[in-house]
Amino acid sequence: MENPPQDDRYPLPPKDQFKNCLQIGAVVTDLDQTIQALSEVFGFGPFRVFDWPPPDRPDIEEFYYGKRVHFKARKAFADMGAVELELIQPIEGESIYHDFLREHGPGLHHIRFNVPELQPIVDYLNQNNFEVSQMGPGLRPGTMWANFNTEHLVGFTIEVMKALPGTDGKTPRS
Repeated sequence: MENPPQDDRYPLPPKDQFKNCLQIGAVVTDLDQTIQALSEVFGFGPFRVFDWPPPDRPDIEEFYYGKRVHFKARKAFADMGAVELELIQPIEGESIYHDFLREHGPGLHHIRFNVPELQPIVDYLNQNNFEVSQMGPGLRPGTMWANFNTEHLVGFTIEVMKALPGTDGKTPRS
């Protein structure tokens, strides 16, 4: 798996952008119950809970294996040091989260890396036979995430997000 030729617009070759895991994501069947258990037993939190898509973001377009879809989920985020925990409860519609629950039950789903530009990473992973399984905009306007079908090779999904300069790349605090 070679890096494609260096593009002067992007500071690091694609392979070198997978060094700093920013998020671990888990798919759950009951978000409230999971938050309660993680808070009471393990002291995780506080959690920031969002409905997906956010009601104030009518511009959201989501894609599932290249097909435009609309799915709903409840999501919760908590900081765990340098890494953010994302909990995802799928509610309705086609999504990789719904697929994961059906195929595996609840569990660890993805790790996420932030990148300055998404397209070079999409191109690089496509060249290495990893297709985008799901993609869409982030909670912050101007961000975009993509999940790749890597589970068969590494046991989990790789997610990449275009983060905005000047942010820590984590989910907004409000």
